Amino acid sequence: MKFKAWVIEHLLANHLHHPARHAFGYNADETERVAKSEAANLRRIAFGFNADEIARIDQAATYDSPLRQSFYPLLEWGWTRQHCIDYLYQKLGIIWRRSACVQCPFNALKGDAIARQMEHPDQIADAMMLEHVSLSLNPRGTLYRNRSLIEITDANANYIAADNYRTKLDRSPWAVYRVRRLYYAREDKNGKAQPNKKGIAYRAVERITDDLARLAAVDHLHGLAMSANQIAVRRGITYLYREHCAGTSPTREEFLVVAPAVVETKARYGLDWFDNKWDERQGSLFE
Repeated sequence: MKFKAWVIEHLLANHLHHPARHAFGYNADETERVAKSEAANLRRIAFGFNADEIARIDQAATYDSPLRQSFYPLLEWGWTRQHCIDYLYQKLGIIWRRSACVQCPFNALKGDAIARQMEHPDQIADAMMLEHVSLSLNPRGTLYRNRSLIEITDANANYIAADNYRTKLDRSPWAVYRVRRLYYAREDKNGKAQPNKKGIAYRAVERITDDLARLAAVDHLHGLAMSANQIAVRRGITYLYREHCAGTSPTREEFLVVAPAVVETKARYGLDWFDNKWDERQGSLFE
């Protein structure tokens, strides 16, 4: 919905200055066929899943309803992805690539995807910058499941992208951030808290220094280390923990970290609201 449907709908809205219309060759005597066609157009949606994508077709079919019936022309024709590629090459003279961003987190990262990343080092460097900020505020915030784009880029010897990324890091202004999280217990169907399962979480991010050079920000962070319970280094990022999560929920955590100075102080419902919730959990730490 975010990266395909929304984009296409807005493209049509911005570039078509009149409603899109489909022309049918029914003549003036075929009023019954016209009526049936109009009724079908209100309900039928064509999906471009090819004959190789049976699992996606089966899943999409579960969303059918009396007001929305899907159909799959490529499946009806028996066209696989290769059929589509061959057809487009015959018509356009190019090999059509998959419709994905070069750093798409849902990509399986097979050979063609890695090759595309090698062709666009600047975009990959920008994506690694975003991931670095994400990881700074959340050590679990990798772009890909269980691994980071930074690790993938290094593993595939994409040296240009890696060098661009590290140059961007060195040139960026930096700041020290205080990051706090509150984790509440998940509730069962009866509304009873389950302490062994984490539920909703709230986060507050506070930028506690102005823009600094990277080394100055690191020195400032180390000056605060005496108040930290533990220093952890993950993927080259240093976290100074003031408080760790307990084994059960509700619980909370707090750490300091140095990161590019691109994030402003924020909390979903404001810092005052978060501070009140944070203070409510203080007493339970000593129970």
